[in-house]
Amino acid sequence: MIGTIEQIINNQIEVKLALDVKKTTNLINLYVLIKDTNKSFIGEITELSLTKCKVNILGKLENNDFIYGFDEKPSFASVIYLLNYDFVKNIVGFKNNYLIMGKSPFYENAYINADINSLFGSHFAIFGSSGSGKSCGFTRIMQNLMKSENMNDKPNIIIFDAYGEYAKAFNYLNNEPTFAYKTYNTDLNSNDEILLLPPWLLGVDEYALLLEANDKSQLSLIEKTLRYVNLFIKDDETVKAYKNTILAKALLDILISGKPGPQIRDQVIGVLTKTHTDEINLESEISEPGYYRTFRQCMRVDDHNKINAIEQVTDFLQKFIGDEVTFSLPDGSFPFTLQDVSNALEFALIDEGVWKNDSVFNMMNILKVRLDSILNSDNKKYFEYPQYISLESYIDRILHTQNGKKAQIVNFNINYVTERLGKSLVKIYSKLIFNYVTSLKERGSEPFNIIIEEAHRYVQNDIDSDVLGYNIFERIAKEGRKYGILLGLISQRPSEISETTLSQCNNFIIFKMTHPTDIAYIKKVVPFMSEENTEKMKSILPGNALCFGTAFKMPLLVKFEYPDPAPQSDNVNLGSVWFK
Repeated sequence: MIGTIEQIINNQIEVKLALDVKKTTNLINLYVLIKDTNKSFIGEITELSLTKCKVNILGKLENNDFIYGFDEKPSFASVIYLLNYDFVKNIVGFKNNYLIMGKSPFYENAYINADINSLFGSHFAIFGSSGSGKSCGFTRIMQNLMKSENMNDKPNIIIFDAYGEYAKAFNYLNNEPTFAYKTYNTDLNSNDEILLLPPWLLGVDEYALLLEANDKSQLSLIEKTLRYVNLFIKDDETVKAYKNTILAKALLDILISGKPGPQIRDQVIGVLTKTHTDEINLESEISEPGYYRTFRQCMRVDDHNKINAIEQVTDFLQKFIGDEVTFSLPDGSFPFTLQDVSNALEFALIDEGVWKNDSVFNMMNILKVRLDSILNSDNKKYFEYPQYISLESYIDRILHTQNGKKAQIVNFNINYVTERLGKSLVKIYSKLIFNYVTSLKERGSEPFNIIIEEAHRYVQNDIDSDVLGYNIFERIAKEGRKYGILLGLISQRPSEISETTLSQCNNFIIFKMTHPTDIAYIKKVVPFMSEENTEKMKSILPGNALCFGTAFKMPLLVKFEYPDPAPQSDNVNLGSVWFK
């Protein structure tokens, strides 16, 4: 016995000590049994003086099982006992399907366990300032997971690795008989498999993400573009005739717009410089009795700013006006290239008549500018998939190594693309996986865990909800659990992460945090953040973390073992660079 209750205030009791604290080890953070007449509670010592200590009540003990939380409080008749190691093991651990997280810093050999189903079957977040140990902590969690008893080859863990930190941390799995690890690299000179994304697997929303659409009206243009891809890919006489119809209608609209001759000429030449067909282009011959002129020549403006041949040009274009053609969106059943999308986008821009209004033109044409920037750079190589593949086969290929072995952890190293393209890729892959799991006949039969390193760069309160009507990460956070698609967010700036997404996380692993804004944000959105836990968060050592949520018996401070092998997350050692 260490003492008896002297005062009860809210969820805390003050204990009069019956021992000499000068002759004992430090009691701070140790667990105690609060034994009442016919009930028992578990508490944690948080403050200590020579004669008294304060204890936070954590939960009840019923039939030797710890239950976090309580609906009643102990009486003044209670006696307080320090808990021994064996008792603590029962409190902080699980008996079945458990994952070893690390050790208690206060009980030397007490392993702290998490419930695997609760941790990986729900969304979780890992926070920590730079250098706090969050990358090493996550690596150790994954390494311990793969050592779990009776683990099979079914896990589908996708890591979006912002800095390429985890490339070597899981390579050892390829030497295991059952497990495998796979890396997709954005370094085009790497020996790893290069990230390649088939353009035909992307729909309207995915192209909106790729091209960073920022207005709802742009979606109609993207949809029309994809419908044109579906039509133009056939390249038969019907398609050629319809292209001529689109072009002829657009040019006729310009000719009858009533604008000054020079402006009409410039717009017509501008359209035909960018987009033309074999039949309608600047060198097309427009015949008149006894002679002919080219389309370009017919657009000359006289001294009165008139286009004298406008009637002949109009007659020429009228011949190409055909019937409307009904066509659908691509369904992923046939291949096309990003260049095909660009060509279709040219005709979609013309058909939309964006040239009629400068502000509309600028809003719509920016999509073409962004697409061209991809096509005119090495980024186009990420979309040059060598052969047709369906979504189902593509997902299956992601999950298997080149020798056909099932990979449990797949790492997308996006360190070698710009942050903007990286953000688009993370969203697009998350959307494709969401599309895949929601299409499965048996719901939840093939679960995926999507782990996003530097999540504050990708999972944001951005414009997607306004443009698409949803944010893919918020949708996964709200709907993913029933389909088996779960998020793991790793970040040093939680205040920049979507609040809706964070609100759906059931488990949190928090390493040392020092930024006041992030600390205030964590207190706001994270449950179980008492003042004591907030103070611990500010001062805990690197490699230690507060763990709480449904996967843990109670909020716990965990000391993680250093991973082997470790991720490449160390800070630069200037001493070894500057001095010899």
